[in-house]
Amino acid sequence: MNDMQSHSPSANHASLLFVHNSQSNISLKGYPLTSTADAGTTSATKCHRILLTGAGGCLGGYLLEEFMNESPEHLVLLLRDPDKIRIGSTWRERLTIIRGDLNELDPVLPQIENIDQAVLAAACWGGSETFPVNVMANLRLTIHLAARGCCRIIYLSTASVLDREGNLLPAARDLGSEYIRSKYRLVEVMENLEFLQKTEIIGLFPTLILGGGPGKPYSHFARLLQRTLPWAWLWPFLRAEGAFHFIHGLDIARIVRHLTESPLAPAESPRRIVLGNPVLSVNEFIGEFSAYLGKKAFFQVNLKSCLIEALIKIFRIRLSPWDRYCLEKRDLSFQNAVNPSAFGLPVYCPNPAAGLAAIDIKAEQ
Repeated sequence: MNDMQSHSPSANHASLLFVHNSQSNISLKGYPLTSTADAGTTSATKCHRILLTGAGGCLGGYLLEEFMNESPEHLVLLLRDPDKIRIGSTWRERLTIIRGDLNELDPVLPQIENIDQAVLAAACWGGSETFPVNVMANLRLTIHLAARGCCRIIYLSTASVLDREGNLLPAARDLGSEYIRSKYRLVEVMENLEFLQKTEIIGLFPTLILGGGPGKPYSHFARLLQRTLPWAWLWPFLRAEGAFHFIHGLDIARIVRHLTESPLAPAESPRRIVLGNPVLSVNEFIGEFSAYLGKKAFFQVNLKSCLIEALIKIFRIRLSPWDRYCLEKRDLSFQNAVNPSAFGLPVYCPNPAAGLAAIDIKAEQ
């Protein structure tokens, strides 16, 4: 899967866009490299048209609503299936919808013009389209937009590709799932587009995302928590090592909107922002989840490594190399994870109880 061109139906065209060497430096051919953006630092308030991909997904739904409800900007949506989104009655005059497939951009690119900023949130979670969509499509859109004066591009990766200090994590490249490896490669290519000196590139790296509900699919983490409810009586009896962050999709959307409204600051290197609420230990989360559901225990069992390994064998659980890595590396915390409060914004879901309520898990009355 590391050979992205082999997965792209338009590999011949894609081969004109980039060539990578052993250091992953990017050189571009066959594409205009001069941006028409104004030189120097520009005020983002001049930006009026924002391209958004992935509006039909969980996070994309929150982004769409946030911009439509809290911003005056005009949104240009690139959607494979426009019927997947719910359009508010007052939104239509501020929406342009382009029907198109990220895996087949040739007929779409001529329609994407006069874009001031872009939020690239679409993602493929596995299968043959993973690298073409998550890497190639985002790369082609970035080059196309920057060459036509787009002043800021925000793309979504995942915190799973970074280590605690925010550096790229080699294990994600070597052991990760298709999705994880594609997001790792996306960071490499986005951070090596050396000609984009007048376009600000911001990479967002969400930790575990909570979200979903009416009109939006549930996030993977939300579905996992919902599936554990039949076993909720067991949670209070367990203790385990580990730490992690989570963040709600609406809180991510607030941060993205804030970034699009902030003064432009093209930098020598693209920015990385890890998104997450303050770190929680696994035991803190178990305690708050159990209290929220009204579950109590009179003793607890510490899930040590030997016990976990025994359970894996007894229940014949198959672990991928990435699953095994995450099981052994249980501290998934980051030094500089931020939520909306870091930008002076209110936090929609600051704690597990608020997050559980937001995904329609009912509290014990």
